[in-house]
Amino acid sequence: MKNSANGLVYRTARIHYFTNYVIMALVSIVLILIFPSLDIFRNLLHLIIFFALLAIASGFAEEPEWRRLFRKYVITNNEIKKIEGMFDKKEIIIPYQSVADVTIKKSFLGRILNVGNVYVRGFKEGGDIEMTGMRHPEEVQRIVQNKINLLRETTLKAWKKK
Repeated sequence: MKNSANGLVYRTARIHYFTNYVIMALVSIVLILIFPSLDIFRNLLHLIIFFALLAIASGFAEEPEWRRLFRKYVITNNEIKKIEGMFDKKEIIIPYQSVADVTIKKSFLGRILNVGNVYVRGFKEGGDIEMTGMRHPEEVQRIVQNKINLLRETTLKAWKKK
């Protein structure tokens, strides 16, 4: 989480991609183990196998960083935003008055590592935001729920004054 002038900015936690790092480590170990038996300078098939395994390992290592770099979630006083993309920016905005509910989903590993997904469902179809891989998802849910409750209380007070 990072405070900015626009609100609280969240990104997916690196620990959310724990399985990616495990797979990358396993592929790297396989690569290290079979490297002495490969003759990559004389055999084209061995060269292809070597670079294929290298590409797989680097793909699993880089995917989390690309996702973290090009996706962020912003919680402001009035709305929740999901901004993603590098060249084509896609922005989903849900004002708090349009939020139907806020739920959390944690996997078994997520419960151990305290990482989960926060789902913000809007009343309109297609107006949902899935905040993937949030560290301390209960805290994120509490912040959003408090902002929703504050908005509803002020709206209720304004109605009572009329």
